[in-house]
Amino acid sequence: MTTSQFSGTLHTKKKGELRELASALRISDAGTREELQQRIRKQLEDNRASLEYDPVFSGLFKRKKGVQPPSHEHSAASPASEPPEEISDTKPASPSPTRSTRRTLPPVCTPVPDAREVSMMLKNVPISSPEEETPSAPLVVTPLMERSVLFTSTPRSILRNIPKPSFELADTTFKTLQAGAKQHARVYLLASRSALSNSFHISLMTALFELLFVLYQVIPWNFLQIHIPRIVDTGDWQLTVPYPPLATFQSFVFWSVLLHWSIPTLIIPALLGSLISFHPANATSARVPRVLPLDPLTASISRLAAQYAYPYKALDATIKGIDVVGPQWRILNAAVGVAFAFAEAIFIAPSAFAESRARQRGGTPRRTVTVEE
Repeated sequence: MTTSQFSGTLHTKKKGELRELASALRISDAGTREELQQRIRKQLEDNRASLEYDPVFSGLFKRKKGVQPPSHEHSAASPASEPPEEISDTKPASPSPTRSTRRTLPPVCTPVPDAREVSMMLKNVPISSPEEETPSAPLVVTPLMERSVLFTSTPRSILRNIPKPSFELADTTFKTLQAGAKQHARVYLLASRSALSNSFHISLMTALFELLFVLYQVIPWNFLQIHIPRIVDTGDWQLTVPYPPLATFQSFVFWSVLLHWSIPTLIIPALLGSLISFHPANATSARVPRVLPLDPLTASISRLAAQYAYPYKALDATIKGIDVVGPQWRILNAAVGVAFAFAEAIFIAPSAFAESRARQRGGTPRRTVTVEE
């Protein structure tokens, strides 16, 4: 009796044995154990006519051959009852120890229905007639193919669903940033409105603009050219930085112009605004007056009067061009300060008078009690 090199069922073979069998069949031995089983099973089914009688691979078809007796017709009627008897007869025919070892593994490592499914696939094909071969093949092979398709298609469906949450997250993040930007812009707008809705701040802004204009006109500016290296073929860039010469700050004319500008614009309004105030909070009739450091209305009125009455024409004979801003812009800036100071005073007058009278009422009983005592 010729001993075959490969024998037994594919389900009980290890991956190394399957790879050796795949190499012997001249097919790819890469992949998992299940893929090797499917690839070898397909190769055996496709080349059954040539491999069934090959002494190297005939052991893989022994179970099928034992089921089919050569001269009995009633064996086809009961294929399910005879395989155990044929298997017991074929056990002594293969003395290799690997065969006996594999026969003991299925009850422990693998479920019985899976082994029976593989054995039924291998033995039903040669026994049944051509009419029975057609339904038997798809019953076993089709579920295996469907399992492989489902296994490979599941990660793809998950990957296709990944961009949807990321797009929703980006949209939510953008809306959050947009709402935060609107909130910050609203806060900055309200803060700017609160800072600009003050007559004292408006007067300081007009004075600052005048000072910048005076410095621009009086100082003989020098310019420093800074060459920036060329990055692309667009030519060299030049950055011009203006700077005042040091001799300007040692000039008598420069400091004289600044002094005569600051007297009617800053010094006189600050002095009179601190000494004169008609605000109810500074009234002497109040028991504890809340003294304001500077009255904006008095300061703006004093600035307007000083700008109109300051003798720039007489000083122009001594220092030529001492009136750098000009009478028109000086009076206009002072008038703007007066207008906003009046608007602010009219707006806060009712609450200021109410606060002053409340403090007067609270102070009268205390003075009366002290007189009686």
